[in-house]
Amino acid sequence: MIRYIFKRIVAMIPTLFGITLITFFIINLAPGDPVATQFGAGDQQNTDGGENQDQDRQSDAIKAKKELLGMLAEDKTVFAWSPVAAGDGLVAMEWDRRVGSFDGWIHALIRVGDTWVAGGDEGLLQVLENSGSVRSTLEGHTVGVWALALSPDGQTMASADIEGNLRVWRGGAEIGFAEGDKKPIRDLAFTGDGTGILATSDTGSIRLFDAQTVSMKREYIGHTSGVYALAMAPDGAHFWSGGYDRTLRYWSLDKSQPLHESKDHAQAINDIAVSGDLVATACDDRLVRVYTYSGGDLSDPIELKGHYKQVSAVTFSADAKRVFSGSRDETIRVWNTATGAAIAQTPNKTGRVHTLVFHDGELYSGADSWSEVAIAVRYVKWLGRLVTLDFGRSFVDEEPVIDKIAKALPITLYLNVIAIFLIYGISIPIGIYAAIRRGRLFDNVSSIMLFILYSIPNFWLATMLIMMFSSKRTMDLLPSVGLHGANAGNMSYLSWLGDWSMHLALPMIVMVYAGFARLSRFVRTSMLETIQQDYVRTARAKGLSEKLVMMKHAFRNSLIVIVTLVGNLLPALIGGSVIVEFIFSINGMGKLGFDAILSRDYPTIMAITTFSAILTLCGILVSDILYSVVDPRVVNE
Repeated sequence: MIRYIFKRIVAMIPTLFGITLITFFIINLAPGDPVATQFGAGDQQNTDGGENQDQDRQSDAIKAKKELLGMLAEDKTVFAWSPVAAGDGLVAMEWDRRVGSFDGWIHALIRVGDTWVAGGDEGLLQVLENSGSVRSTLEGHTVGVWALALSPDGQTMASADIEGNLRVWRGGAEIGFAEGDKKPIRDLAFTGDGTGILATSDTGSIRLFDAQTVSMKREYIGHTSGVYALAMAPDGAHFWSGGYDRTLRYWSLDKSQPLHESKDHAQAINDIAVSGDLVATACDDRLVRVYTYSGGDLSDPIELKGHYKQVSAVTFSADAKRVFSGSRDETIRVWNTATGAAIAQTPNKTGRVHTLVFHDGELYSGADSWSEVAIAVRYVKWLGRLVTLDFGRSFVDEEPVIDKIAKALPITLYLNVIAIFLIYGISIPIGIYAAIRRGRLFDNVSSIMLFILYSIPNFWLATMLIMMFSSKRTMDLLPSVGLHGANAGNMSYLSWLGDWSMHLALPMIVMVYAGFARLSRFVRTSMLETIQQDYVRTARAKGLSEKLVMMKHAFRNSLIVIVTLVGNLLPALIGGSVIVEFIFSINGMGKLGFDAILSRDYPTIMAITTFSAILTLCGILVSDILYSVVDPRVVNE
């Protein structure tokens, strides 16, 4: 017997592999993008400038849910992009290498000597070789680092985080600290002589700190809301600033009021780059603006149009002939500084760009980058999660799918166990008696009645029962919603049992009535075939009672058909009755699956489908084992 069971289990492995493969491919290779379709989005880009924060949040949600399905992986690195020669045609930019691998996305990046320093979501500052290997880690910040700056002599570095903490470093060691006010510092800049550090504030002010003592020396007042960007002028004594109030301002270090203001921007200014007398801004209005500042006057801007979401980062090439811009549209673009003509852009999505640095002929970017996962790798990871029953989180409420199944499964189990006992307990005697009384009144009447029941649609019967027994216009005897009343928790055990039985009556009628006809007809047909066998006639000839002949000889040998039907029980137990659970508002597996399909909750759909497929195989295995019990010859075949 053990050898037989082992052989059957081994034979199931290829089938199980095929089931998991089909389930995975149905979801992941369906036409279109299943996750984007759920949001009514897709991969089409809106190039008319109509993007907004709601669409940004939708994009984030789509990516997060694709990550749950294993379709995307967070690519936390710095990309180095190949240089692009200026020209009239639009040329694709290609990244040629990654610099570093991080625990969080990179928001700030600077070149320090022959190394890179990167700061991001995880709060650590990593010092990197050009190859990307980590030379050292600077610890101190405990929250995301959003700003870095290097002194003119290249010896001192400043870093700031989203809680406003400012730290100063030299030679890899922290030499100064200023505690923040819980407001993010989004940008930093050293003064021309390296003795001061300018820091933005979401309060609308710009503060000047002493680079040695990290004490505040001066505050610059002019912005009416958060300041997001700073850039020192070439003379080292003046600087530019911009932020949420849409105004570009020019300051002198020794004056607390701005010297010049430009209100050309329609939305917030996110970044500023300066090269010689050129000033470039990155703005939420999807434009890059390039100004010329000379003799105290700011020229009219050259507007660089092409991004279809907010521009978040901007920088110049070493010769200032090109401007590089990064955007929330997940592209990096290259522009001719003099004409404003587009030169190049990244061919694939790079993630939301946070920072751009041009160094030694190459452009480096830090962004919320994602990469597509190869379908084979995706399947292997999904299979590994399947083994541990990790189906991810529901798209609807972010609850773990296995927890949702754990809540729904017991309800479906006890409903179906009760229904199966009723169906088998009633159908088998009816089938046996109909076979014994073949052609007589009971056989004819039972056949007609059972086939009438079998022909009635269960949704129609459920509706009729509710109208008859749960409507105030008729009898209003039985409840039709859920399995318990509103105050069931306060009832005594007998009262609770009575309330449960009343709620169970209508769903149980709908679940069992059609099974009577199906199973009893199978039993009747199998019994009729068995009764005509020689060994039954021989048993009668020996003088055995008719009851003993029917139950010991005929019925036992008719069990093969009944045992075959047992193979369908396990998936039915788990799958539940979708119609019954939906109509009677029973939160079982059937209703869970139905709701998941309507809401395109793919992790839940995949989990239920996989469970049902595996349990179908388990049901077949149970049938095989029961075959060997009913007919031991099966084991030796």
